[in-house]
Amino acid sequence: MQLPAQKNQSKYRPDIDGLRAIAIISVVFYHAGFPGFSGGFVGVDVFFVISGFLITSLLFSEAVATGRVSLSAFYARRVRRLMPAGVVVVAATLLLGGLFMLPASDEQRSLARSAMAVAFFGSNFYFFTKTGGYFDAPSFSMPLLHTWSLAIEEQYYLIWPLLMLLLFRISRVPATEFTMRKRVLWALSVMGLASLALCIVMTPSHQNFSFFLLPARVWEFAIGGIVGLLGATFYGRLRWMAESLSVIGLALIVISVLALSHGTPFPGWAAIMPVFGSAVLIVGMTADEHGVIRRLLASRPMVFIGLLSYSWYLWHWPLLSLYRNYNLGAHDVVADGVVISLALALAWLTFVCIERPIRINRPWLFGKIRSTLFAGAGLALLTLLMGMSLFVWRNYQANSKAYRTIKAARTDIPPYQKQCMLSGSLPAELPRGKCTHGADPQHPKILLWGDSHADQMMPMLIEAFPDIAVYQLTMTGCVPVIGYESHGMPGTLKECPEFNRRTLQEISDLKKNGLEGVVISARWESYLWHQSISLAELLPGMKQVDAKKMAQERTDMQSYFDTTLSSLERIGVRVVVLAPTPSLVYSAPQCVVTRGESYCNVPRPVVENMLADATTALEEVVVRHPNTRLVQLMDYFCDAQTCYAARDGQILFMDDDHITATTARNLGRYLKNDLAWLLGSSKAPVGIARENSTANQPANAAR
Repeated sequence: MQLPAQKNQSKYRPDIDGLRAIAIISVVFYHAGFPGFSGGFVGVDVFFVISGFLITSLLFSEAVATGRVSLSAFYARRVRRLMPAGVVVVAATLLLGGLFMLPASDEQRSLARSAMAVAFFGSNFYFFTKTGGYFDAPSFSMPLLHTWSLAIEEQYYLIWPLLMLLLFRISRVPATEFTMRKRVLWALSVMGLASLALCIVMTPSHQNFSFFLLPARVWEFAIGGIVGLLGATFYGRLRWMAESLSVIGLALIVISVLALSHGTPFPGWAAIMPVFGSAVLIVGMTADEHGVIRRLLASRPMVFIGLLSYSWYLWHWPLLSLYRNYNLGAHDVVADGVVISLALALAWLTFVCIERPIRINRPWLFGKIRSTLFAGAGLALLTLLMGMSLFVWRNYQANSKAYRTIKAARTDIPPYQKQCMLSGSLPAELPRGKCTHGADPQHPKILLWGDSHADQMMPMLIEAFPDIAVYQLTMTGCVPVIGYESHGMPGTLKECPEFNRRTLQEISDLKKNGLEGVVISARWESYLWHQSISLAELLPGMKQVDAKKMAQERTDMQSYFDTTLSSLERIGVRVVVLAPTPSLVYSAPQCVVTRGESYCNVPRPVVENMLADATTALEEVVVRHPNTRLVQLMDYFCDAQTCYAARDGQILFMDDDHITATTARNLGRYLKNDLAWLLGSSKAPVGIARENSTANQPANAAR
């Protein structure tokens, strides 16, 4: 005789749809940036557990009832369930992207490529290789980013049924239900433990691998599968504590949503809480079908949202992404609320007009298994062709004035960036020859040291010193302060301390061969943990660093910087420290083309407020070193009221914080006399004096 718990696993479970509702609300509200959902991305992990639970239990029930697993029937069900709605959303996304994204832009190209990856159920691989991570600031510009999780599920659906079939046929002796259950549980346990270990080990150093790829996510499906196979006897023994388990499981999910954030190393150890919470919640609800939590999740509103969860997931992110692209990355909770409400309405239409009719009525090619599989192949091919069509449209747009303007700014990069902007493992020898501009590359007179904000200044030095050899030593994200590297922004390269040490040694060696001056530049405010005004760098759930930590970082930076300047002083070179460069709210090329120059400018007080503390911190150290000067840059970019994104028809920035090479060359002419101090000029570089004396003059490139 079947116990109620066993029956519950083979019939429709409205409470599971209620759990889907919790998952989708968490994800959608996280993407919308609603307060209290900083960890809402764990909703995807809840979905993985649900998928493992349902797929494994259904396949096992089929094997027990019929003695076999029909792979073709299983894959046909997946085609009906997933592909028609998915193709409709991808088509709408490509159409909107072609109309509203920047013409012939990198964003359009990325959208086309990601759509083509969706056609092969491999978008997770695409985002693994083409992004810095799911939580990266530019993620809002990728309308199909959310399909990474669908790709993982589809890959699991392809592999796991085949493994189950192999397990059922592993012996020539007919297997009983007990032996089949035992084999599958052992397989799930081994796979789960191996995958969990891989996930925990890889997350700290290779977070993208753990986040985007199936091997580090199998354990989440496996735990759901184990829960689906525990059996009626097991659940019957847990009935007395079922409600407590349900409460504990639900609490773990809620705590994950509230406590985790984009700064949490995820998945790793942190994913255990929502995954085990989901598993425990399902166990509790399965053990007692009359429990309060189960009845709550089985309520009509929760089931309604759960039934729409797939379509809502499909629609919400493309609409949010495209809206934010159009809005230059601006985050507006009210507007995002309207967008996700529109997505919910579209989800209902998709469910009523596409999902349910195809799954239940099975019209046209979806009536039989074979025709359904052919239809699935056709839909995949259609998705591929649609992605390719956006490429064609993008190429057609390449002749537009807007595209030429944007491309001119975005490609106006420093001449040595590609070969001299270090971003990974250090070369055996520093690239003196290929990274020195001038007639005598082995004997440079000036050395440029810093991060990408130093790299952008190389054209300035070339313009200011046309007949002098200038040597660039720059590395992405590396603050040019020896000993302070580990205090920098999250994601600082582990090679930074070695890079700085070797740079200092290079300066010492070059001094003997005629080196006279060193220019130090960096995005100083970031290394002191000041929040950027750039909307592209503001992520959902981002928290301001507390004042105590910022004060300690400031003290530490000044101490290490003082030591660094003392080392340069002992070597005997003159040092110019460039004050922070103003930043913008929006990426200048996109903003100027779509909204006009005046919309993209920033009030000077806003920029000064962002940079003032970092500038003062530098001044307090520089003043203690007679052979070092601080050069202010603010007045080149700003007049008394405004800091400019573009001036006299020329876009000044290639994004929101890096200046174009043309701007840097103009800056070199502007600061030529000040920089001449590096080579022994008696004129001292400008400090605060210039800022005060010119505060009421408009910024002018010809000065």
